[in-house]
Amino acid sequence: MCGLTGGLWRDARRVDPEVAAASLEAIAHRGPDARGHHFEPGLFLGHRRLSIIDLDSRSTQPMHAGPLSIAFNGEIYNYRELRNTLQRRGWAFRTESDTEVLLAAFTFDGIDCLPYLEGMFAFAVWDRKARRFTLARDRYGEKPLLYFDDGSQFLFASEVRAIEALAGRELEIDRSNLALFFRFSYLPAPYGPFKGMKQLRPGHWLQFDPARWSMQEGSFYSVNAGEKQETFLGSFDEAKVELRQRLTTSVRHRLAASDVPVATFLSGGLDSSIIAALSVQEVGSRIACYSVAFPNDPAFDESPYAKSLAARYPQIDHRILDVTENRLADFTDRTLSLLGEPFADASLIPTAFLCSQVDEKVILGGDGADELFAGYGTYASMRMSARIPSWVRAGLQALPQHGNPAAIRNPLLRAAAFFCSHLKSNAVEEYLSWRTYGSPEQVEGLGFLQADAIRVPEDIADARLATLRDILMTDIKFNLPADMLKKVDLASMQHGLEVRLPFLDSELVAFALSLPERFLISGGARKHVLREAFRDELPVDILRRGKSGFLLPIRQWMKTGRMRDELSDIASMQTLLDAQTIKGWIHRHESGRQDFSQILWACYVFLKWMSSRQRRFQKPNSQAAAIA
Repeated sequence: MCGLTGGLWRDARRVDPEVAAASLEAIAHRGPDARGHHFEPGLFLGHRRLSIIDLDSRSTQPMHAGPLSIAFNGEIYNYRELRNTLQRRGWAFRTESDTEVLLAAFTFDGIDCLPYLEGMFAFAVWDRKARRFTLARDRYGEKPLLYFDDGSQFLFASEVRAIEALAGRELEIDRSNLALFFRFSYLPAPYGPFKGMKQLRPGHWLQFDPARWSMQEGSFYSVNAGEKQETFLGSFDEAKVELRQRLTTSVRHRLAASDVPVATFLSGGLDSSIIAALSVQEVGSRIACYSVAFPNDPAFDESPYAKSLAARYPQIDHRILDVTENRLADFTDRTLSLLGEPFADASLIPTAFLCSQVDEKVILGGDGADELFAGYGTYASMRMSARIPSWVRAGLQALPQHGNPAAIRNPLLRAAAFFCSHLKSNAVEEYLSWRTYGSPEQVEGLGFLQADAIRVPEDIADARLATLRDILMTDIKFNLPADMLKKVDLASMQHGLEVRLPFLDSELVAFALSLPERFLISGGARKHVLREAFRDELPVDILRRGKSGFLLPIRQWMKTGRMRDELSDIASMQTLLDAQTIKGWIHRHESGRQDFSQILWACYVFLKWMSSRQRRFQKPNSQAAAIA
């Protein structure tokens, strides 16, 4: 795992080494072990290395072969198999790294090598003979890659701040895209926070031609590609056996592709518990497993479940970290100050805190399982909604809505209130309702144009949501990379930690999406086949518990906590967002009549991000002008 940065300048000027160094320093946390750079007239390619495979300095990047130079972030899990194939094709390897395997594959096949790479990756290849840069990003968006083009410079990097350093100036915020952040709590690809900046979509490549100053983008993978989706025809028991085999193989590959020790996360939920149990069985010796506890917020504390699994496997070296609001306050400021773009999934904070305490360089996690095996309540609710007769739907929509379903103590009544609050006239509107945290009216109330507040990203606007598989594929394409995977990358790479996700093996994804709906949701139980496939490995209390997100107690903290007080103060000292609207939400949230915690947290994150930018550029009024 590493970080990359680079660019082309139209005037073919000599790139200032200090500017290049500043760009590399902006991503130093991603690769603290080594740095490298390559210069040509009007060109820079840089890399920060987190040494995991082939620790020798010979594998430092950028790596060169003939006319090609590569900077690569990620891991290729099938690199040993590919290496054997490439040797038979005549490549003489100089290192043991997966980087050279990727470079050799690209030398032989160009972008046609992308479909047979199994891994997480973002990379840039400069071909000095063809005079062309190629960028590529993995299938599901585990690794980030952004680019910026203002007509005079084409820049790219793993993180926004590295691009800002190369640009040499403060970039202008794209207010239209910012409205998407307040709706979703994140910026989905391809949208970027600044004008001229975009995120490369997952499963895509981009080639930039400096002679014509033009780019071409294409896709090497799409979860809902035009070909007909296969359907698993075996029995439920056969599906369990195949699932066990595929996931075990995926865990084995992610453990094996490392020359340093590997640990696992252990939240106490089903997914991370399965990964931890399989890792113990594969390693056959002591393995560190990391958990978080909320001693002052028992409703959010999953550590008893994590302890239950650890007690079952004596090989687990269980490390539990206690989290309180006061302990997280300063850490929250530091985490938010490092963000190159606003990101308001509150689970970023405890995830980053946990990552900061991990001693190993590599850790396995359980992300991706919910999207593959229908773990979120959204899926069951949307499928139930699709079966409701139109006249019943109309009647339910006509009923008065509860202002704060989260405050209802009875779980059945709470679920019913949430269900009714998300009922809409069509599946796309319903999906948007479940996946957004700020309504168009709220976003407009903050001061954004109505057209921006109601804008729908094309991945959702064009989505077909007739079946459970359709909904899962939309989440894999849209919400998974923009929220879950971005959170994992931000939280881990701030602390030089590589997170590997066995559930996102491409063959396992294809298998999961081939399963019939009844294997995924049965009798109200979600992730049915996953739960049953690993029943023998897990304690009963983990098997029986429901879904619980890795969250901060934001609802409570925005009622009485120091973050609420700080938000009220900083909202009063700025003009970027409507301060009276924010204060009104704080008051109504405090009363308990309505739940504004998510939109208030988004405001808090955004204003913290803006304050950090103002300090870095030392122009107190510049951002107000840029966003006006």
